Amino acid sequence: MVGIQADRLRFRQHMANEMAHYACDCWDAECHTSYGWIECVGCADRSCFDLNQHSRATGARLIAERHLDEPKSDHRSINLGTIEYQSIGANAKPRLACSMD
Repeated sequence: MVGIQADRLRFRQHMANEMAHYACDCWDAECHTSYGWIECVGCADRSCFDLNQHSRATGARLIAERHLDEPKSDHRSINLGTIEYQSIGANAKPRLACSMD
């Protein structure tokens, strides 16, 4: 079998003081190995950092825009019915295996 057992995988969001300077959000996928929990994948939301840096260095205007004749809006609703919200968290937490330690 190839892969990682679910009980040996967790996702951890970086705190503000441990994020890279270019990131607005960072998450790590961590695997539990014989060495303990180690980062196996790091995902950083770089937002528009790269475009801003290139624009400052070259003076190129790197903005895409489209003017609309009238404002557009999108309103969606979800019918959750009779879901017991406490059971969602209790059941999802072990599967998500999020950890802040």
